[in-house]
Amino acid sequence: MTTTATADELATATGIAQQILGAGTLRGVPATLVAAEHGGLGRDHAVHGEVCRLVAEVSPSLQSQVTVHSMVCRALERWGSAQVKAVHLPGLASGRAMGAFALTEEDAGSDIRGVAVRAEPTTDGWRLDGTKRWVTFGLDADCFLLFAATTGGPVALLVLSTDDGVTLTPSPRTSGLAQSRLADLRLESCVVPQDRRVSSPGTALSHVATDALLLGRLSVAFAAWGLARSALRLAVERSVVRKQFDGPLHDRQLVRGLLADASVAVDATAELCRKAARAMDARDEWAVHHVLTAKLFASRTATSVAATAAQLHGAAGLVDGSPVDTLVRDARVFEVIEGNTQLLQDLVAGQVLARFRSGDDHDA
Repeated sequence: MTTTATADELATATGIAQQILGAGTLRGVPATLVAAEHGGLGRDHAVHGEVCRLVAEVSPSLQSQVTVHSMVCRALERWGSAQVKAVHLPGLASGRAMGAFALTEEDAGSDIRGVAVRAEPTTDGWRLDGTKRWVTFGLDADCFLLFAATTGGPVALLVLSTDDGVTLTPSPRTSGLAQSRLADLRLESCVVPQDRRVSSPGTALSHVATDALLLGRLSVAFAAWGLARSALRLAVERSVVRKQFDGPLHDRQLVRGLLADASVAVDATAELCRKAARAMDARDEWAVHHVLTAKLFASRTATSVAATAAQLHGAAGLVDGSPVDTLVRDARVFEVIEGNTQLLQDLVAGQVLARFRSGDDHDA
């Protein structure tokens, strides 16, 4: 399985990323992964990943919009009814409308089975009550893929920002990804028509959420790689221009060790991310393992390389709002979103054991 991006993939991804960065928003940019028949670009995970990397190298916060919007598009395209695809997917795929992923609640984070927002059946749909928290780019979203509990099991519904009973308020500002427009989504007797149901009760978490989160984890892995690349550039630059003890920092052996370790980690991250994207495109039976591995390693790499950059910048790297300080804060978020580090360790171990029991040689 090749882990090298082709010239076409890089050129396409660069063009898409430049559109997003130039506009400062994903709005107006067609979705990379959605089929052309629905208004998207119909490209593969390899291109999508490179887009995530390139945007994150400049703005990790803006890249988070790419992640969540792609997750919503994926869910609607794969699991939505014909009517949902006909009415709502084209707007999302073309970039005319923005989607957000509403899963997290006050007491439902990594354990998504703890969803407490209720969906009660009505004569014409579902009545929703409860609050979703930390919805990324929720303040700018036109619709939300929302997961709610029912007596028959969790259900996935498409909620519009204009629906009666929907109230959006800014979430507390986070130290990392501070420009990701987080929102709390409050629902008070909000009625969603039956034709906006994305999953049957009982399949929302096992199918829709799991599938969307897999794409989210791939996206975050590439984003973390992009952030790590930016941090490495800052670290190397600092080692060249900063003079101490009658010479540049990079003349010090321990500093060279920091740079070497950071470079090796970034290169390894590239291999894992691209391998995961290829596995998803090939529908490899162990694609989940590859994605989980990439997300776990990439997010840790982002944290460690950003810390190296900060260390080499000394007091300048601790200045609130400085480029290095911002990268350190943003990197920490990548170890939390779309599955925190400890959860991913558990999931990766499960995949390793499953591969061992299956007799897989683990080389693919």
